[in-house]
Amino acid sequence: MYVIVIIVALIGGVGTVLVGLSKENAKQNHEYESKAKENISKIVLFYLIAIIAFIIMWVLIVD
Repeated sequence: MYVIVIIVALIGGVGTVLVGLSKENAKQNHEYESKAKENISKIVLFYLIAIIAFIIMWVLIVD
């Protein structure tokens, strides 16, 4: 069960980065690229913190 949650979070993170870096998004909004890198960095950081928090909670519960 825990592995499934981690896999879904990783897939969500990778999907977010791929959508954020897509050329179609940049074509529709000229300011997109200047803000995209900052936004993607924040989202990736959020996913990493969430995964680390989940692992810490899992270790504390299992022990």
